[in-house]
Amino acid sequence: MSAKSSNPKKKGGRNRRAHAKEVKAAVLAALLAGQDIETVAKHYKLPIGTVKGWKSKQRGEQPISTTPAQKADVGELLLDYLREGLATLKLQQTTLFRNDAWLMKQGASEMAVLHGVIADKCVRLLEAMSGEGPAESLT
Repeated sequence: MSAKSSNPKKKGGRNRRAHAKEVKAAVLAALLAGQDIETVAKHYKLPIGTVKGWKSKQRGEQPISTTPAQKADVGELLLDYLREGLATLKLQQTTLFRNDAWLMKQGASEMAVLHGVIADKCVRLLEAMSGEGPAESLT
């Protein structure tokens, strides 16, 4: 005689753990900011499938409605963040990237990551502010 599990977390043989709305929101924000699924899943100690599912469901959902004042507040914060990111990138390029002593101590991959992350975030913010999706790849 086989007994079926009466565990309320199990449905269809899968463990369906409820996650706090805050965790889901943080996960989606991290994905929107450009973090990859595997990194986000590991950081929040979630199965990769859960994060992939949330991401795919988010694509079809309507954006959260906001008031014009809220949009203006967020827009100002984004502009401040973008200004700071661009200023930091410029500072790195004009000081660190031209400093031979510092350059000799750095690995190429570390410098590429340092530069690429800041540049990528700035481009993503510009795309988000324009209301357009990511630019088409030329490769």
